[in-house]
Amino acid sequence: MIKVGMVEDDLDVSRFHRLFLDKIDGFQLLFETHTLEEGLNKLQQLKPDLLLLDVYIGSTNGLDLLKQIRAEGLDLDVILITSANDAVTVKTGNRFGVVDYLIKPFSFKRFQEALYRYRANRLDTGKVFSQQDVDRLLHKGGQNKVYTLPKGITRVTAFRVIQCLIETNEWLTAAELAEKCSLSHVSLRKYMRFFEEEKLIETKLIYQVFGRPLQKYKATPEAPLFLEAGFI
Repeated sequence: MIKVGMVEDDLDVSRFHRLFLDKIDGFQLLFETHTLEEGLNKLQQLKPDLLLLDVYIGSTNGLDLLKQIRAEGLDLDVILITSANDAVTVKTGNRFGVVDYLIKPFSFKRFQEALYRYRANRLDTGKVFSQQDVDRLLHKGGQNKVYTLPKGITRVTAFRVIQCLIETNEWLTAAELAEKCSLSHVSLRKYMRFFEEEKLIETKLIYQVFGRPLQKYKATPEAPLFLEAGFI
């Protein structure tokens, strides 16, 4: 379970954030505060994994809290959720390592994508990284990549299958995935071949006492970026 904190001074907005979070499995709201001072205290006490941080908080600036978080070396990630869309604010957020930036007002779909992407790319503190892992983490090109869809594969269905894998975030057999996506096994096989070639999924064989081994599938960290790519 990913533990979430929120610093937002608008009570109506924070209520919508709570409602959005309740719809997404795997995330738990630990606290909600309405001032930077209270927010910092809660961060130090409860140590969430992720902070949803507004920029304009009364007469204060959420970027000051972001800078303090980095200065103190607090181990958490930050998503800025704000109406601030000026270059200085966006650049500052990027420089201080926010994992996403949502400009108000935004849809539930965009909020959901931000959390799914965060979950997919979240670092395992016990992992040892190869050069390929580091390159994939630091040099993501999914937003600029253009995919050529093979004959018989549509963007709408491809999105549906990838979304099912991302939302589940666990190993699925073809039968389980086909049922979740309401897709036939024959059609699904074409999509899985394409996803495997593009490194959007990983596969593994599960050997059973009787019968053939089961092939299982799981989304890779690059899978959420597929939803933002270009297509020809």
